[in-house]
Amino acid sequence: MNEFRGYIAPILRWWWLIFLSCVISGVASYYVAARLPKVFEASAMLVVGSAGTNPNPSPIEFGVGSSLAQYYQRLAQGSMIQNRVRSALGGIEILPEYSVSTADNLLEISVTDTSPELAQAVALAFANEIINQSPTATSEDAEQRRQFIENQLEQLQVDIVATDAEIAQLREELTTLESAVEIERVNAEIVAQQQKRTSLQANYTELLSGLGESSLNQIRLLQPPGLPTVPVGPNILLIVAATILGGALISTGAAYLIEYLDDTLKSDDDLAALTGGLSVIGHIVDLEKTKEGGPANVFDKPRSPAAESFRSLRTNLEFAAVERPLRTILVTSAAAEDGKSTVALNLALSLSQSGKRVALVDADLRKPTIHAVLNVPNTDGLTDLFRKPLHVSDVVRAWKNERVMVMTSGELPPNPTELLGSRRMEQILLALREMVDVVVIDSTPFFISDAWVLANKVDGVVWVSRPGHTRKGTLRGLMAQARRSGANLLGVVLNRLSKSNSAYATRYSYLSHYYGETPKQLEAPIVPEPGAVGALQPLLRGKQREDGAVATEPAVNGTSHRVEVLAPLPPEPPTTERGKVSLDLLYALSYELASQMDLNELMQRILKMTLESVGAASGSMIAIDARGEPIEGVMIYDGRTYSQDATQLKDVVSRGLAGWVIENRRPVVLSNTSEDPRWLKRSWDEETREPRSAISVPLMADDRVVGVLTLVHPQANHFTRDDLSLLTAIAVGISFNSGAYAN
Repeated sequence: MNEFRGYIAPILRWWWLIFLSCVISGVASYYVAARLPKVFEASAMLVVGSAGTNPNPSPIEFGVGSSLAQYYQRLAQGSMIQNRVRSALGGIEILPEYSVSTADNLLEISVTDTSPELAQAVALAFANEIINQSPTATSEDAEQRRQFIENQLEQLQVDIVATDAEIAQLREELTTLESAVEIERVNAEIVAQQQKRTSLQANYTELLSGLGESSLNQIRLLQPPGLPTVPVGPNILLIVAATILGGALISTGAAYLIEYLDDTLKSDDDLAALTGGLSVIGHIVDLEKTKEGGPANVFDKPRSPAAESFRSLRTNLEFAAVERPLRTILVTSAAAEDGKSTVALNLALSLSQSGKRVALVDADLRKPTIHAVLNVPNTDGLTDLFRKPLHVSDVVRAWKNERVMVMTSGELPPNPTELLGSRRMEQILLALREMVDVVVIDSTPFFISDAWVLANKVDGVVWVSRPGHTRKGTLRGLMAQARRSGANLLGVVLNRLSKSNSAYATRYSYLSHYYGETPKQLEAPIVPEPGAVGALQPLLRGKQREDGAVATEPAVNGTSHRVEVLAPLPPEPPTTERGKVSLDLLYALSYELASQMDLNELMQRILKMTLESVGAASGSMIAIDARGEPIEGVMIYDGRTYSQDATQLKDVVSRGLAGWVIENRRPVVLSNTSEDPRWLKRSWDEETREPRSAISVPLMADDRVVGVLTLVHPQANHFTRDDLSLLTAIAVGISFNSGAYAN
């Protein structure tokens, strides 16, 4: 199926060109054909030979007549007959279009012209001239000869009758004779009369053949041409249909030719084939324009489709960092004008919206653009750290908020590759890592050696490509260079996707339909970074013990309880299986969130996939409106899905764990639900009293809680810090969508 789609991909991509060609050719041909003069046809029918007049024609007569008809056909197409017709019609210079056809011993002459009278006259003239070329043609001398022959035939007929009578009389007389001499005499007379009759019959036959009544080479007019009244052309429908078909074939061929000559990247499949399976971690739609005409960033349009594209990219990078934290990210491209600087800027802004402190470094020391986009001076930048005794903090400046630090390129040096590959550059990156959580570096395109040397100094490289612009040949060469340089390629970001790009039109329409601008533009809420206790502490609001494992919360309803918190650094990295599960879940959620389904169905799908990913037995997901009232809730228990009614939802939100998470706006892990008063105990809890563990995270949007995701496992102490990190990251990806529904 994919192979077939590859064959017809040029038609699907250039359908508008094919359709436009068909419309233009059809309209143009109809305009021309409708103005063509009407054409009329007149026909004359001739019969050759005597088979048509003989009551008992022989096969020989039919065969000779058919051969003679072909002879007269060739004669009628010759110049002699044409000249005679011109003379007969008063010396016209150009004869109308005509054709001569045969069928057995019939000869048909058809003449077409815009004048029905001229068509009739020419057809009749051709018929007469052909008849004049036959031996039976009539003239004055021929008529006299004919009359003489007819008179002779009449006389011969009388003589033959008289001779027959004489022979009959002699035979009667012979019967009465007895004398041998008389009998001999009468027999001699009978023989003489018979010879005379034979001679008369021969003369009669010869004269009769000369008369032409039974001649095989005779031709006569069987059907004279009539005056045509109904035009036979032009056939407008046929002309238009043929022209449209021709336009479709030509434009289809042009589409395949364009695709053959076009060496640019077009789809994810092209990218996978060229890069050996490198993942696409972002689909960035076209950015909207500001009033000044430049591209808007995710701060200017936080609820636009482009902003959601960068949030998806951010989440994909967070999942890619499950096993190895990404502290320094290099953003490069395969070619110029792929939009790497725009991606680097908006990725940094999107990361800061998730609560991280981000440094954006313009390391493109050949054509820097970050300072122009942000409208900041390009002084005291990166290059000044190489030639002046400055600290990193002296050349970075805050932008928009305290979580975004910008380092411009500074004055352009003559040796950028040497500077970026030096030991000093490593010290600069190390200092930035100590100041912020993530460093995003905008570098030159990867075909320039500056990007090669930087790729070895960062944790990962994000490759920006632009469908319809990035060339496949360039990608092949740069992939080989990336392997030689040992760069850690995190994935490819496809940038500047639009509605006109058929391969991504559906994705663009989903985002455009689902996310719209609101009058009040707010910065996204600060969501704790998975695995970073510094970000989680403001939400947990508890004191961490020295071992970093457990802290005691203030009393709730007069009872103290214990809350799991994250250690400053993970004791060991997550397993490979966990990373695989997290990445698979992320991709699955990305497709679900891009689909157009109702809130209840979407919540069921998300909850089911999350349960399977962490091995939980049951769970629930609740959506909250702007007033804090539950509007929708789903629960999965024993493999079955239930929709919670308003009473159940209100009870959980007011007295259960979900209500505590909503009120305190932070995640929580319960090692044993039977020992924690925040867990709303049901009748089955009182009966079994079996210890269970639970984990619950808030879904945030526009600085308010829009939902709660809760998972339960039948064993105590089941959920780990990895599970909390995973659910927190999932909440980052789905909370914005939940908030849009809640609104």
